[in-house]
Amino acid sequence: MAKNISSKNQSGIFVPTPIAAILSLLLLVTSFYSGYSWKKNSTTNTIDKSKSIVFAAKKTNQPQLDFYVMSFCPWGNRIEDSLRPVYDLLKDKADFVPRYIFNKIDNLQAYCKNFGDVNQCSIYIQNGYFKNEADCKKTITDAYNKCMDTNNYVKAENGTMYSALHGRQEANQNIREICAWNMLENKDQWWTFIDNINQNCNYENADVCWEAQAKTAGLDTQKITECFNKEGISLIEKEIALTTQNDVSGSPTVFINDVSFPPKSAYTQDGTGSLKIGKEIFTENLYTPILTPNIIKEAVCASFNRSPKECKTTLDTPTDQVQGAASAGGC
Repeated sequence: MAKNISSKNQSGIFVPTPIAAILSLLLLVTSFYSGYSWKKNSTTNTIDKSKSIVFAAKKTNQPQLDFYVMSFCPWGNRIEDSLRPVYDLLKDKADFVPRYIFNKIDNLQAYCKNFGDVNQCSIYIQNGYFKNEADCKKTITDAYNKCMDTNNYVKAENGTMYSALHGRQEANQNIREICAWNMLENKDQWWTFIDNINQNCNYENADVCWEAQAKTAGLDTQKITECFNKEGISLIEKEIALTTQNDVSGSPTVFINDVSFPPKSAYTQDGTGSLKIGKEIFTENLYTPILTPNIIKEAVCASFNRSPKECKTTLDTPTDQVQGAASAGGC
């Protein structure tokens, strides 16, 4: 059973990016967004399409697309925006299944020690992560003290604690979104709920914001709360098992019929990559920084044993990606 469904006014743990660069575990407990980015040049005209990476689709009668996100990861929210028109087009001809990324903490004290060592401040300063020793010590000490506050975690009765990258309220919202997905036969309502949350809530106010968004989408908030309280921990453990099994750590991550999409080899440092799906070739600006609706549709459609007539529809591509992306990122 998950305790303390209400965590009002809990701001999460804020630590500057420099520490995150030193300590990878820091990223798993902070409640600020620590995405990554790199420069991409729009070089669509110089791409050698003969070197395109092929998406090796595994075919089934009803493809399943699993998308791993965090409820308040900006890049996860963007993949949801891209997926919505694909879902609207194909509906139940394909399965679109949300998956969520959690962090499990068995020993909080040992876990929080990973925030850094104040005795190493001289090294951190030399590497440009802090301006002076006082700033370094204060930041690390404050981060450690906030990390040790058990109110920042979803807690199991056996003492195990769980969190999400952007803090306790994001972890709570992850659970609520899973509960809503499981209880709804009409997935249109779930997508409307997600749209409402993404537009109107954030990781600092989700616990007081979500209910109105759910009601607007026609969801039974009492059932969601009951699911949270009774099934929260088991739902988290199921998601952790899946992320571990599939080696998923970043939001968004997409699999179609258990095949990673796009293949990692389709990304290049200079932005000149391209991806072949069926007979179509897509330049890298159409899947970086985020997958466009049409490329997702093509990948799903390539995964049917026999694609439905809806697959002939071309979905719109956002203008910013047509022009070429400036950066790529994730949580």
